[in-house]
Amino acid sequence: MLNDLHVPVPPAIVLRIARMAAFATRTLLGALLIAMMLLNVANAVCRYLFSVVLIGADELLVFAMIWMVMIGMILVTINRQHIALDFLANRLAQRPRIALTMFHHLVIAVGAAYAAVQSLEFTRRVAAVGQTSMAIGFPMVFAHSALVVGFAATALVAAVLVVSGGIELVASHGVTKTKLT
Repeated sequence: MLNDLHVPVPPAIVLRIARMAAFATRTLLGALLIAMMLLNVANAVCRYLFSVVLIGADELLVFAMIWMVMIGMILVTINRQHIALDFLANRLAQRPRIALTMFHHLVIAVGAAYAAVQSLEFTRRVAAVGQTSMAIGFPMVFAHSALVVGFAATALVAAVLVVSGGIELVASHGVTKTKLT
């Protein structure tokens, strides 16, 4: 499996800080999801029982969902949990598996970087015209910035994973040579 690969371990304090940040992010996303569910229920109750519409509730739900998805994409990349067909990777020896994983992360890095650049350009256009949402007048730059942040951070994480895989590939070459002699 792709996430079973041995990765060089960073210093303990860095690893601890990264785990704490990931935990805090997951907790925040969970709280946001609960808040979104409560807002959705309140909107439905008000609409169908009292014929009152909570103006902007749907917009806020959409904005929150966009941010959740993009932050989730970063976390999934960090944890190497993207949906993948691993039937080939499971049948490969260690070095080809590392190379395949590096290629996988390279494709993610390039694709996400391209999407980040395109999203940034579009976000700049939205900012230039000062576009706001229709119901509550919320700046659309906020929603579109989620794409820039999500894709750029995913590209960065994937690039780090490519480099990490390269280090592991070089290290495994030395192990292979040692075993042969």
